[in-house]
Amino acid sequence: MDRSYVTYSARSRHRQGRFLRTARLNAVGFGALGGVCLVAAALCAPALRRTGWPLLFRAAPGPVVVVTGLVVLDRRKWAGMVTSSSFTDDPAEMRAVADRLGALGLPVSLEERPPGTPALRYAHRHARQVHAALADMGVPAPVP
Repeated sequence: MDRSYVTYSARSRHRQGRFLRTARLNAVGFGALGGVCLVAAALCAPALRRTGWPLLFRAAPGPVVVVTGLVVLDRRKWAGMVTSSSFTDDPAEMRAVADRLGALGLPVSLEERPPGTPALRYAHRHARQVHAALADMGVPAPVP
């Protein structure tokens, strides 16, 4: 049977998250991250010499702090980025939903895309609350 359209399957809600959400490291980026981790380990090992721990345990906190700091900064940047979603082409219905979300205290704005399709615009940090509120209203929320 030949189909002229693509059949989409539902995505799993438990998909594997990426290490970094906004940054895409290439070989040079991973090399730089590895170098910074080595420098952090080299600085941390002598600093913890008086603990009496083995060298491996003295050097380990340095790279952990570097990678944790990188992930925290990346997630903070990602949370401030905005996304948009649309479920209908009717501007009046989208305005009503945006007003109801605003009444709930959610920072949502309505944008008009170039072809005339309205869309809700909100920050990633508010996505869970917006999706839950949309589900409570009976509006199909976008799949994250």
